[in-house]
This record gives sequence, C-alpha cells and structure tokens, in this order.
Amino acid sequence: MDQMEPLTTDIEDICFFDTETRALPDLLDPRWGDVTQCGAGRYGKSCKVVIFRYAIGDGPIRRWDLEDFDDTLRWHDAPDDLREFRERALRGEAWFTAFNSFFDWNVCNGGIVAPSRELLFPVRTVIDTMAQAAAANLPAKLEGASKAIGRGGKLPDGKRLIGLFAPADGATPQTHPEDWETYRDYADIDVIELREVYKATRPLWRWEWEQYWASETVNAYGLPIDRHFAERAAVLADVYAGQVNVLVSEYTKEACWSVNQHVALANWVADAIEHIPEAVDILVKKYEEDEEGDGLVAASLSLARDRVEKLIVLLERIDTDKGLTDEEYDVLQLLETRLYGASATPKKFAKLLPMLTNDDRLPGQYTFNGAQQTGRYSSRGVQVHNLTRAFLGMEERKPAMEADAIEFISGLELT
Repeated sequence: MDQMEPLTTDIEDICFFDTETRALPDLLDPRWGDVTQCGAGRYGKSCKVVIFRYAIGDGPIRRWDLEDFDDTLRWHDAPDDLREFRERALRGEAWFTAFNSFFDWNVCNGGIVAPSRELLFPVRTVIDTMAQAAAANLPAKLEGASKAIGRGGKLPDGKRLIGLFAPADGATPQTHPEDWETYRDYADIDVIELREVYKATRPLWRWEWEQYWASETVNAYGLPIDRHFAERAAVLADVYAGQVNVLVSEYTKEACWSVNQHVALANWVADAIEHIPEAVDILVKKYEEDEEGDGLVAASLSLARDRVEKLIVLLERIDTDKGLTDEEYDVLQLLETRLYGASATPKKFAKLLPMLTNDDRLPGQYTFNGAQQTGRYSSRGVQVHNLTRAFLGMEERKPAMEADAIEFISGLELT
C-alpha cells in the first residue's frame, strides 16, 4: 500500500453524499437542537437525518428521504446500491465524501438507525472534499469552491429552507410541500457541486488521509472538560463583563457604556489625549490629507491590543515623570480595563457548555487543512487555538483572591 499515491484513481470508488437534518423534540437543553450553538459533535446526537442525497462515482443523483418526520431513517431501508457501497467502504475498498464531512458522518452516525451497535460510518470510511479543496487553495465553503472552478454554486434559498425544516417544531413535507420539493432539489445540487469540486482538485495522497482520519478520531473523542469549573467560570465571566462596562461608563463620564464600543472608545481616547502627540500617533491607524490640503488628519483609529499596551506604557511613564491629570488618569484606567476586559476568552466558558457530550468532552474542535496556504490545522467552535496566553496579576498565586472568587460563585444559583 503506497502512502504516496491517492486512495484510488477510480471515481466509482467514491460516493458523494450530503445530508439535511431535523432537531429532535424535547431535548434536555434546547441549544442541542441548533448546530450553530452546540457544534456538530453534540448536534449529531440531537437530530435525525431527513434527507440523504448521494451519487456513486459518475452515476445519477439518488434520493433517500424521510417523508414522515415522526419516523426515522433506518439503514435496512436504505437503497441497495448504498448499502452495498458501505460494505465496500467497511472493507477499505471505497470511501464516502462530503463537504465538511465531520458534520455529515456525525449526523449519520447519530441520526440514522444503524444495522447494529457499530457506527454506521466509521472514521476511515469517510474523506472530506473540503479538506481536498483547501489543499488546492479553494474557498472552504462549497458555494465559494464551486464558483471558484467556474460553476454556479449552491441553490440560493438554502439557508431559508434549513431554517424552515431543521427546527424540531419546524415545517414538514405535509405542511410545506412546495418548499420541501425545493429543499430536495437543494440537496441534489449540493451533491452535484460537491462532485465537481472533488474532480477539479488534486486527490490527496493516502498519507494525507491517514492524518485526516487521525484528526477526526481526536475530533470524535473530544477534549476532556471540567464541567463544574466551566459552569462557574461562565457565571464569573458574565458578572465580570458587567462590572467592566460599569467601569467604562465611569471613566468616560457615561460617554460610552460598553468595552466593546470600539469606535466610540477610540474617539473618546483620541479627544482626551489630543494634547499628547506621541500618544495620538500610537492611536492613529491611518492618516490622510484634510479636505483643504493643510496637513494630515487621522482617518482611522485603533484600540488594538498592541496599541493599547503602548499607550499604557507611555501614560505610565508620563505619570512617573510629572504626573497625570484626572482626565489623563481616567484614560489610563480605561485602557487597562480595555486591555483585559475586551477579551473574548472568558466568553468561551459559556460557549463550550452546550457543546459538551454526556461524558463531559468537547468534540469537533479541529479542522484538517484549515489553513489553506500551509495545510496546518485550524480550530472551530470554541477556537481552542486562540485561548489567551497572557494573564494578569498571577505571577504569584493569591489564595485569598481565589477563595473570594470561589465563595462568590458558590453563592450564585447556576442554571
């Protein structure tokens, strides 16, 4: 078995497929019925497949759909050619592919009744056309990849149709028959475009798919999370965010009320430090000539982290040398609040909670070939690659501070 060759050169060894789903009713957490909130790993256990669209090789588009949403697709009812292809895939002789396959094989494994207790589609039976498209430097969306190779893209009405049929209490084929037929056409077109993107790009070598399968195994297993800690950290982060915004309002004399008012805060700081040219230069992102041609004026301002850090250093130096005015000191305090208070990292605690599986693992966080130019992994969902590395005031551990925080969050009622 040569690792430096494609898995196959025969298109008939590939089954192109796409799925559409519907959330299960009466979920313990309603967020599990929304893939945008819980991620594909959790969602796969909270939905059923209502449309399964496929094409084997260059064969015709075939439909296997659920007309009665009170029922469930069952593998023993699948078309014969699809079941036969799966047998080949289980033997390592053929492969299924979708665009962003982690979603599709997850919902199939959780949302179609399998022939036995084994996975319907084990990891090694599936490859990902999105990863192959990314390796060819095509967009990581089927719509963009299709258009990049000169084709027409997806059916424009897809987002509306998904929103119509995917919720547990959404439309049904019986209540919206015309929309249902359009939805089925939408799935047909997805498979057609999927196949064309696959055929237009270089088949990845076996060693690349071996890495992909290892990556998806990690994605399926998930990262261990301390749920107890994350729940309380989410509460503490929410309380802290409210306190930060109170400070912003106080320092700006109610001119601003949120640490995330990027433009308003930048303008307020600029007005407050306009008499300090060195500080203004740090704040200004771009200069342009004024309308009368008498000089340069600030065209855009930025409170990006690196600029905020430089401004803090400058104002602290001025404070040491000659002291700051009350207004200048308010600016310094605002910048220090902005430096850590605007971080998105604390929000990750709340974001990961609906993504956790029943055994407190966080699945599906890595994207194979996510960075197109280099082929390295990227992160999705909680974005674990972007967890903060900076910390404030923790060079030495402060047991009293930690005890106060634990006592505070222990007294809050968690939902």
